[in-house]
Amino acid sequence: MTARLREMMTEATDAAPAVSLAADTWRRGRRARHRARALGAAAALVVVVALTTALAAPVRTASTGPAEGGPAVPARLDLPWMWQATVQQDPPGPAAVLFGGDASYRLHGADLFDSEGKLAVVGRGGDYRMLLYAGVETITAGEDVQLSPDGTRVAHDFVVTPELPDSAGGLVITDLATGASTVFPNPAGGGACCTPVAWAPDGGSLLARQYTDGHGAARLVLVNLADGTSRPITGYGPTAPLRTASAGAFAPDGQRFVVAEGTKVRLADRANGTLWTADLGPRRYLAGVGAFTPDGALITTVTLDGCLDDCDEAALAARRWTFGYLDARTGADAAGPALPPVTGLAVRALGWSRGTELVALRYAPETGAHKPSTDPWWNDTGWEQTGHVMLLGLAPGGATRTLLDPPDGVLNMDIPRDLIEAGAFGGPSSSASIFPARPIIWVAVVPLGFLLVGAGLVGWLTFIVVRRRRRAPAR
Repeated sequence: MTARLREMMTEATDAAPAVSLAADTWRRGRRARHRARALGAAAALVVVVALTTALAAPVRTASTGPAEGGPAVPARLDLPWMWQATVQQDPPGPAAVLFGGDASYRLHGADLFDSEGKLAVVGRGGDYRMLLYAGVETITAGEDVQLSPDGTRVAHDFVVTPELPDSAGGLVITDLATGASTVFPNPAGGGACCTPVAWAPDGGSLLARQYTDGHGAARLVLVNLADGTSRPITGYGPTAPLRTASAGAFAPDGQRFVVAEGTKVRLADRANGTLWTADLGPRRYLAGVGAFTPDGALITTVTLDGCLDDCDEAALAARRWTFGYLDARTGADAAGPALPPVTGLAVRALGWSRGTELVALRYAPETGAHKPSTDPWWNDTGWEQTGHVMLLGLAPGGATRTLLDPPDGVLNMDIPRDLIEAGAFGGPSSSASIFPARPIIWVAVVPLGFLLVGAGLVGWLTFIVVRRRRRAPAR
C-alpha cells in the first residue's frame, strides 16, 4: 500500500460519523428472542387446540350405501376408546346401532378400574357413547340389552349409573336423550327382574324374563311402561337350556306375540291369552324378534342343517340355516318368501326392510369353539360362543347382501326397528372421538405423559451436549 493511499483511508475514517449503541441494545435483543419463543409457543398451542378440537368431534365420512338423507345405520363401525364417555355423562340422542364384544379395554374392561361389560351406542349424529355393566363381561346387545323401536331408549336389567343404587332391582329403561334411567319394580311372585326379550312395536310395553331368587327358574312377563304394571305370560321353567335368539317376538299390530317354551312356540294376545301352540322339534326355532312378516300373517322360523351335538369349530361354522314359516292364525306350516339360507354358527332375524327383505345377524363361531353333547348353558348366539357377527339383508329369490360388517372384536349388535323398516343402511360413518372422556383416561394419559416428558428430557440433554461439542474448538 502506497503512502498516498494510507493517507486517503485515514481521512475517510476520520470523516465517518461515530456509531453509538443504545444502552439497552442487548436487552432489546433478549426481548426479541423471548418474543420469538412466545410466538412459537403460541403457534404450538394453536396446533394442539386445533388437534384436540378435531379429535373431540366425530370424524364423518361420506355415505357408501343407498341411504338417502335422514338417519341411517352407518356403513362402518369404529371401536370406542377405553375411556369413551358414557350415555349418562353425555347422552348421544337416538341410536343408530348398539354393539358389544370382547375387544380388550374398548368393549371389555376390568372391574378394578373400569367395567367388565361394555356396550357402545352410536348416536344418529355419529357420537359414540358407552353403557357400563360392572361384573358382567358377557353382556350382549340385542338380547340382554335392547334398543326401543325408535332408538330413543335402552332396556336392560341393570346399568352402572350414579342415580341408581347397585341393589336396584327391576327392569331399567335408560333414555338416550337425557341419560336418565327409570326402574320398573319387580313383578310379584318372583325374584330378580327383568331381562328384555322383545319390545312392542309402539315402544309402550315389552316382554321380559323374570328369574326366581338364585336364577334357578325363569318366566316371561309383559311389562306396561306407561304405568309400570306387569303380568305373567308363562309359568316358571328351567333357565337352561335357553336359546336367547328365539325367546319371543311381537306381531306388527302389537296385540299378539309369540314365545318359545323348549321345543314349542306359543301365540298369545293381550286380551285372550294363548291362541295356539306348535311343536317345532329339536332343530327348528323361532327366527328372532323380527320373526313376524310385515303383514303379520306369517311367523318366520329357522331350521338347522348340520351339527347339533359334539361340534367343533369347523362343524359349527359349516352349519346351514334355512327359513320356513308358520301360519300366524293356526300355527300350521305355511308357504312364504323363499329366502336364501345362511351358513354359520347361528342366524337371528331382526326385522323386515321395506316390506320384502329380511334383516338378520349371521354369527360365526369363536376360535376353538366346541359344543359338547350335553351343555345346558350353550347358547347359539352367546358372548362366549361367538367370534364375529355380520348384518345381512336376505331378499326373496336368493340374493344376500352385507349391510354392516363390524371390526374384529364385535360379537353382538342391535339395530332400531324404524331404521330396519325404512331400509336405512349404508349411511355416513364416524370415528370414535377421544373427548369427552371418562376420568379413566388418566390411566392412559399419566404413563404417556411420563413417557413424553422423559423423551423430551433426553432430547434436550442430547441437544446441549452436541451444542457444547461444536462450540469447543472455537474457544
